[in-house]
Amino acid sequence: MMSLLLYGIIADDDAQLVVEPTMRLIKAAGLAAIVTVCEVEISREPALVLAFGDQVMHIHQQTTVIPMRYGSVLVDEDSVINHLHEHEADYQTRLAELDNCEEMGIRITLDLTAEDEVIAKPLQVSGYNYLLARKRAYAIPEKAERQAILINNALSGLYRQHCAALSVFNGQHTYLLSYLVPRTVLPEFCERLNALAESIADLGFISGPWPPYNFAS
Repeated sequence: MMSLLLYGIIADDDAQLVVEPTMRLIKAAGLAAIVTVCEVEISREPALVLAFGDQVMHIHQQTTVIPMRYGSVLVDEDSVINHLHEHEADYQTRLAELDNCEEMGIRITLDLTAEDEVIAKPLQVSGYNYLLARKRAYAIPEKAERQAILINNALSGLYRQHCAALSVFNGQHTYLLSYLVPRTVLPEFCERLNALAESIADLGFISGPWPPYNFAS
């Protein structure tokens, strides 16, 4: 049995879009879903995940797209059409917000070594200290929060939206700052960000430009 893997949602009036022969556009409600036929059970092989990301990037470079995460699947064409109708208002709003924008990111590494050691050995510490360590592990350390405020202020006026999230990356706790940057000011944004990196020790890992995954939902 086959299903449809979603790459992204675009406006249906984009006639210049070029995609792989295995991909197709399903249109409804002024929108178009870019899909390909896939197995019901999606493989998580790294090569396939990377290839999916490359295709989303290819679409993003041609037009405004609401990118889907790898593994977004609907059962058939009727399901895709129903999905577009059900989410028409949200998708149209999101496309307007993402129009002609790139995503840039700054990943700040968090030092939670002490908290991790306490959480890993709950029977060797008091209940209070264990709960306090868990609270700290799920909170934003003060240094990272101060750094995020400084970065946001320094980049003010050069991004349309921003968001932040705690995550684990390469086995390390991190605080990811994401910025939705209009392409018209992207060079200035990068220039100011590079200047900031030179003035602040351990600013964080800078990434992008990317499709706006963190602003798609």
